[in-house]
Amino acid sequence: MSFSLLPTDDRILAIRLKRQLMGFVSYLMFLVPLSYADRQHWLRFGHAGLMTILAVALAINLGFFVAIRSGLTRRCADPSLMLQQIGVAGLLALVIGYYVADEAMVIVLMLFFTAFFFGMFSFTTRQYLAMTTAAALGYAIMLLLKYGPAERGGPEFHLEVLHFMILMMVLLWMSLLGGYLAGLRSSLSQKKDALATALARLKELASRDELTGLYNRRHLMETLEQQQERAKRHGEPFALCILDLDLFKRINDTHGHGVGDEVLRGFSERIRSHMRRMDVIGRGKIDSTFGRYGGEEFLLLLPYAAGPGARACMERLRAAMHAEPFPTTAGPLTMTFSAGIAQYRNDESIAEVINRADEALYRAKSSGRDRVECAE
Repeated sequence: MSFSLLPTDDRILAIRLKRQLMGFVSYLMFLVPLSYADRQHWLRFGHAGLMTILAVALAINLGFFVAIRSGLTRRCADPSLMLQQIGVAGLLALVIGYYVADEAMVIVLMLFFTAFFFGMFSFTTRQYLAMTTAAALGYAIMLLLKYGPAERGGPEFHLEVLHFMILMMVLLWMSLLGGYLAGLRSSLSQKKDALATALARLKELASRDELTGLYNRRHLMETLEQQQERAKRHGEPFALCILDLDLFKRINDTHGHGVGDEVLRGFSERIRSHMRRMDVIGRGKIDSTFGRYGGEEFLLLLPYAAGPGARACMERLRAAMHAEPFPTTAGPLTMTFSAGIAQYRNDESIAEVINRADEALYRAKSSGRDRVECAE
């Protein structure tokens, strides 16, 4: 079993780990100026102390990486542990600041800035301000510990206070800017979700027949192409049925198109309701296998059905039409349908299987209607 540093099957986890590795690289980058400060003898803790701090920082960073990569942090409010990682970086900056001489104090300031930049990924204004407050308290305590009462009146201490003031001003502005960016990120995310919902809704509306609520011809063709592909790859049989309401024009001529629309809706719902009870059809997705083909013609796809099974399904649906008349504003109306069935053949085009089903439907109509015919 192979193991990869970054997962290929979890995009969100991979993003979290990339951010964490960016922090790891940041620690390595700060090794360069710290080493230079050590060569200039500006560090009070010396070379051994520098290596110790670096080892601790890398060990902690590795611990964060393992925790995130293993999935232990998935149940946390922030699985990336961004707040904790920035807190550790800030603590390290304070520890270094306690031992760094004045000439190299800029290293501490830059480490603070770098840590805060990572908050841009997820922090809110409140979180930024909380981190700024914590940094101010930590920095102040560090100065009080580093300089005794007798040293606090000297120029070195006042220079440290100036550094402190500059740091707080910059962190405060970073907090406000980071909060603003967080608001933009949240707004964009909401708009993206709303757009995705709207696009899904538009796609649904574009594939539905407005009168019956069934899927329309375009969607049916897409479904047929998908079923054809499965038949080619896996040998799954399927049958295609074209249903046509018998003497439907007479309904429109006698009672008007409004009543005709009622019949079309009633027919659609009755077929759909009986499809749910039929196992051979239920193996497919009902809503995507039955739709209005055009006018009073409907198309029904029977996944996994072959030969006698397809005919038996259609005969049960035809019997359901005789069970009771359709209630309309013109009174109860009895309707029947004729159907043509074509079994899909290997390497046959969609147009060819539809033509064979249509020819079978024509024979059913010519033979007296209210019957089911199968293509040869």
